[in-house]
Amino acid sequence: MEAETRFRRRKPAVERKIAEIREDDTRVSLIGKAFKVDRMDYTFWLDDGTGVILIESEDNVLPENGQLVRVIGRVIRDESVHIYGEVIQDFTGVDLEALEEIRELERKYLPRIEEMASFFGGEEE
Repeated sequence: MEAETRFRRRKPAVERKIAEIREDDTRVSLIGKAFKVDRMDYTFWLDDGTGVILIESEDNVLPENGQLVRVIGRVIRDESVHIYGEVIQDFTGVDLEALEEIRELERKYLPRIEEMASFFGGEEE
C-alpha cells in the first residue's frame, strides 16, 4: 500500500487596507508604497494611504524606496502588528483606480452570481 502524501495548504490571503487588518486575519494582501528600506534587516515600511506597517521580507527580496508593491504575507502579532512578507510583487505601472473599480464590482456582484449559480446548479445527487 502506498503512503498517502499530504500537503498543507496556506490559508488564502484576504485583500485589505492596512487600517482594515482585523484581529482574525492570518494572511493578507496589501498594496502600497515602500519606504525606509533596510537592507541589513531585510525590512521596509509600507504606506497605503490608510496607515503604515512594517514588512519583514522572506527570501531577502526588497523593493526600492518609493516603489509601489503588493505584499502577500502572514500577520504577526507581538509587541506590535507587522507582516512577514511571503511574496513581494512590483506593482509599478498598475492602475490603482481601475483595480479599485474591479474590487468594487466584485464586492457588488460576486455574491449575486454565486447565489444564482447555486440556485441553478442545485444539489448533486
